[in-house]
Amino acid sequence: MVSYVWTTFVKNLWKDGSGLAFDAAGNPTAYFWVHLLLAITSFLLGTGVGVIGFLSLRRLRRERTATESSVTLG
Repeated sequence: MVSYVWTTFVKNLWKDGSGLAFDAAGNPTAYFWVHLLLAITSFLLGTGVGVIGFLSLRRLRRERTATESSVTLG
């Protein structure tokens, strides 16, 4: 969900016609760079947290399976 929001935001930022993201000459402004950095940072942090959560869930399931099999055998 977060990746969709920030991807859409960057697309809209790139197409900005209000003068905030690009000056009259078409050069990116500070507004553009700050918001692009925010989008990239948010995307990377969200991906990192997602990977940590996925790996933790896999480890927890593996530990539960090992515990259940040792109870069955013991």
